[in-house]
Amino acid sequence: MLRQAGEWPMLPAGAQADLLALIRAEWNLETWLLHDGGLSFGLEGMPRLQALSDFLPDGWAWAVAAVPPLPGAREWQRLGWFPVLKARLEGVLSEYGLPPAGLLKLLSSNDLGMVVEAATSSDSVFLKVTAHPREVAVTAHLAQQHPALLPPVLHADAATATLVTSSGGILLDGVGNLEAWTAALRQLANFQTAADAPALATLGCPAFPLLDMAQRVDAFLSDTVTLTDWGLKPEKIATLQAARPVIRASFGALAAHGLPDLPAHGDAHPRNALTGVGESLWFDWSEAASAAHPFMDAGWFLAFALHPARAKLPIRIACPDLESRLSTAYLQTLGCPDASVLLAQSIPLALLHRAVLYDARFRDWHGTVPNWRPQYVPYYLGLAAREVDRLPRLTR
Repeated sequence: MLRQAGEWPMLPAGAQADLLALIRAEWNLETWLLHDGGLSFGLEGMPRLQALSDFLPDGWAWAVAAVPPLPGAREWQRLGWFPVLKARLEGVLSEYGLPPAGLLKLLSSNDLGMVVEAATSSDSVFLKVTAHPREVAVTAHLAQQHPALLPPVLHADAATATLVTSSGGILLDGVGNLEAWTAALRQLANFQTAADAPALATLGCPAFPLLDMAQRVDAFLSDTVTLTDWGLKPEKIATLQAARPVIRASFGALAAHGLPDLPAHGDAHPRNALTGVGESLWFDWSEAASAAHPFMDAGWFLAFALHPARAKLPIRIACPDLESRLSTAYLQTLGCPDASVLLAQSIPLALLHRAVLYDARFRDWHGTVPNWRPQYVPYYLGLAAREVDRLPRLTR
């Protein structure tokens, strides 16, 4: 344990602060973040970091002390993780004849998983350890069956829930080239129509039939107590509950169109897509489904890209008619070019679909940050409340 004048070292840090960079700048210490104590959520917990060398600033000393346990800690949140991580990565690089990695950059770390980027002499590689080993099996399956769909997979080990992939390009949302965006949606549609649904189901990917989801959405929106418990504002609850009849009718219209449920990415937004040489690529298959209405993927993609907060994205500036262009490319590849109105109306339905799934997953969540659970549900419900105007008004 590191002590400064017999006390815990103290350093002011706000929410979303880069703790590693802050400690490096203030104390000249190289550390690895194990757990941020809830700081990234605006909470006041105690972060846990591991020093990567024995260097100490003047007046500091190491002390032997018991480390309070972190209830429910994941492998990557425990002391001693960094050498395990480095050995795991170096083993994969050695297997492929790649030189040892340079500086490791922690991209994300939370109860759901951890991702690091490692620079090599040729390119970057990414190592992910996930709380859901199914993601590893699904990614390995897709890499074998659809190698042009995702970045090159160097290593997939379900036993350690570890994936190592090569870089597949840059994140789509930083690109202003329309062809890159339409290519991503064409890839998505090709995956939906070509993927092996029974194989995905065997790997544990769930199915979310459209009409079942319509019933689940309606029941969820009727549950004022649960909506309030998620922190949704009363005016948004009122907006969504008033829209229940038109939401039910819109799900019915989508079902009547006849497009079948198909395999789904499950979290198909532009920051889970890459563009580089050749076709766009998709990653993060942690929420893949064996069957869902394909517009639940495409609707979420459009909702993300068209949100007013993203008006300054390069593609939004370059392409004022982005929604039309993206919809046309996707629907033509999917084989239903006549469904543009239904796709536009599916944007709020896709957001509600996501809210219901996350409620089922996180309503009774117990993680490593006390009195906190992932806030996806109010996020998607809030987005849906502002998008329900896309739905047609019912006539009497």
